[in-house]
Amino acid sequence: MSKHFSSAHRYPRNSPHAAGRVVALALIANGEVKPSEWAELETHQVHEQLGLTKEEWHDVVGDLYVDVVCAASSLAGGLVDQQVIAQVLADVDDPALQRRVIGLCMAVIHADRQIDEGESAVLRTAIDRWDLHPEDQEVIEPLLYGRDFQVMPRRTRWH
Repeated sequence: MSKHFSSAHRYPRNSPHAAGRVVALALIANGEVKPSEWAELETHQVHEQLGLTKEEWHDVVGDLYVDVVCAASSLAGGLVDQQVIAQVLADVDDPALQRRVIGLCMAVIHADRQIDEGESAVLRTAIDRWDLHPEDQEVIEPLLYGRDFQVMPRRTRWH
């Protein structure tokens, strides 16, 4: 069971650092950073897309890792606690920023051509908590639930 998550590293809502935390969460969600995932982020120049320097991006990843480890009494199978995922996602509520961030998350998660349990948890929570554009849902949900999954719009804001 995890403790109440209270990040020691909080950033202003919708800031480059808050957005970076979400992408970093996708990167470490399964307890392992694979070389293909890191390479994909380098290819996408994630730090530049988020408005961070390389040093700031590395600090965001390191700070999130420390927060995740401190929040958990045990990391069951290396997975990040659901409460941690929800709080990190809550710090990004601007729809345009969410769309950019979910694209970067998908790139890093799908870099090794598989979606692990922790990565799936991040994407499922984003679907539940963010008002994602239907095009983003059309990409994410079949990867999570299977290719014959029929995507149904969740909200009407985009219609």
